[in-house]
Amino acid sequence: MRKSPSDFVSDRGPAKHFHGRKQILRDFGKILRYSTQNNWGTTFLIQGAPGAGKTALLTKCEELARDSKWKTAKIYPAALWDPNELQQSLESKKKFEVEGGSARIGIPGIGQAEVSAGIPPQTVKTLLRKGKDPLLLALDEAQVLGKEGLIPPNQGHTVVSVLNAIHNGELDRPVILIAAGLGTTVEAFGKLGISRFAADALVELGALGKESERAVLHDWLREDGEAKGDLTAWIDMIVQETHGWPQHILSYVKPALDQLHADERVMTAKGLNAVLEAGRVFRSEYYDQRAHDFEEEHRQSFAKLLAEIPLGGSTTGSAIRSHLTQEYGAEEAKKLFRRALYCGILHKHAGRYTVPIPSMHDWLVSKYAREQIKFPHGVPPIRSMEDRSSGIDFGR
Repeated sequence: MRKSPSDFVSDRGPAKHFHGRKQILRDFGKILRYSTQNNWGTTFLIQGAPGAGKTALLTKCEELARDSKWKTAKIYPAALWDPNELQQSLESKKKFEVEGGSARIGIPGIGQAEVSAGIPPQTVKTLLRKGKDPLLLALDEAQVLGKEGLIPPNQGHTVVSVLNAIHNGELDRPVILIAAGLGTTVEAFGKLGISRFAADALVELGALGKESERAVLHDWLREDGEAKGDLTAWIDMIVQETHGWPQHILSYVKPALDQLHADERVMTAKGLNAVLEAGRVFRSEYYDQRAHDFEEEHRQSFAKLLAEIPLGGSTTGSAIRSHLTQEYGAEEAKKLFRRALYCGILHKHAGRYTVPIPSMHDWLVSKYAREQIKFPHGVPPIRSMEDRSSGIDFGR
């Protein structure tokens, strides 16, 4: 029996069907070439809201680097201060030849070294300086560098020193750190001494363009769903719901592939309606996950604020803090504001704040900004037919 297509749909990692982001990839390619020719390095930062496709773009940049004969290594934050952690990342393809009490270790981009208990530990910077091959370090979820307590107190100076050495090309060979994270990532790097980026080395990632969005949907429906006939009607309706957001595209792709599987690859109007309804459920569940760390009263507070802002609009940080302070006091307001940025409910761009996805803005307002009616004790509110049937307000 053929396996259901949606079993193969992942909303993390590399994109199975990648379209768009052409200018970003061109800019990154130029930096690779310049770094190779000038024995230089820098930091390339991708910042964006949850579901914007940061990890997929990060993976595409890694592929571009490998095609350009660069060595690549995925790292975690600890690799910036712990040489053992960095070495493990660099040794992802190492081979051991055990001879007595030692081993010969082949490290991509570094070469071979004799390892024994008597050799003193190396520093992160000495590891990065070894070898001549250009090296790309890829750090995902980089916003965690700004999380209090993440970097050990005695390692703060090391992290600042390592980041500056990479950013300023001071490692005697081409080394680039490509980092992807939420809207607080630039701020996190700023606190660690990296406050200036070249114009083509700082990316504010938003929605896909219309042409790219349609191309992604086309590939999923045709290649994975093996849909028969003209895809236009299905794509036209789905793009009205996805807003060019890669994560939303996957929310609708999953039920679309299942529906096509059930209907023997034939696209019907009834099947499309089922896909749209299921996609809205997935989309709503995703929003609920983003707001997981917020109590309902906190969601209501944000929703009341957002109700005064048009979809796609923005406001100032002082307006948000003032609103939250009135309800919770200054200290709690500060924590809620930071948490909303960290979770991606709010996103900072050009000095102002917005809910990055219009349909998420609509979901918060429609579900949590209604006036709360107080009923006599023991008399429950009457729920709508939609609420009774599914428990979910889709916030279309």
